[in-house]
Amino acid sequence: MEQQGEGQLKKRKGTPLLAVMDESCSSCAGSPVCELHCPVEDCINLLYEETPNGGLKPYRVWVDNDKCIGCQMCFSDDSTKVHRHKETGEIFREYAGRYYDSSKRPLEKEEVPKKFQLELIGTESEDRLDKKICPWDAIKMHEFDEGAELSKYFYGPENIKVVNGIYVIDAAEKKRLEEKQSELYGG
Repeated sequence: MEQQGEGQLKKRKGTPLLAVMDESCSSCAGSPVCELHCPVEDCINLLYEETPNGGLKPYRVWVDNDKCIGCQMCFSDDSTKVHRHKETGEIFREYAGRYYDSSKRPLEKEEVPKKFQLELIGTESEDRLDKKICPWDAIKMHEFDEGAELSKYFYGPENIKVVNGIYVIDAAEKKRLEEKQSELYGG
């Protein structure tokens, strides 16, 4: 899939899918689970709204369409693979490319045994697509072009300000988005 980026044509990496967060997103009270599962840095971002008294509160998350690779890790849970060290018998768990020891402590890269030292002995979950990450079912996967068009109803990156390293929308932008959403849903 080709798309325009920074004035030049570039090839999009990943699947033909794009994650879109809809109006059901609650931002998980400021600690979005989907953001933790995303393997691409700064792809899923917590968005704050300005409050009338000048403060900020979590609003929802938004997906950077240029960074999303359509991997579905935010949409669904990945299988936890269980490995046994061939020499020591120690158990390691691998989840989303990260390794944990038997007490579920995350391992530093230099602590992880070499792949040839490990044997896969099982998994701890069913098919990842059966396990929803989002408790509100706010994440939908769409074909890229359709998803990019649909995302405009829920977040407009060009209207998001960065304030002290966090993403913020003002009351006017929130109102504009909610009006677009009522257009989308015919109400």
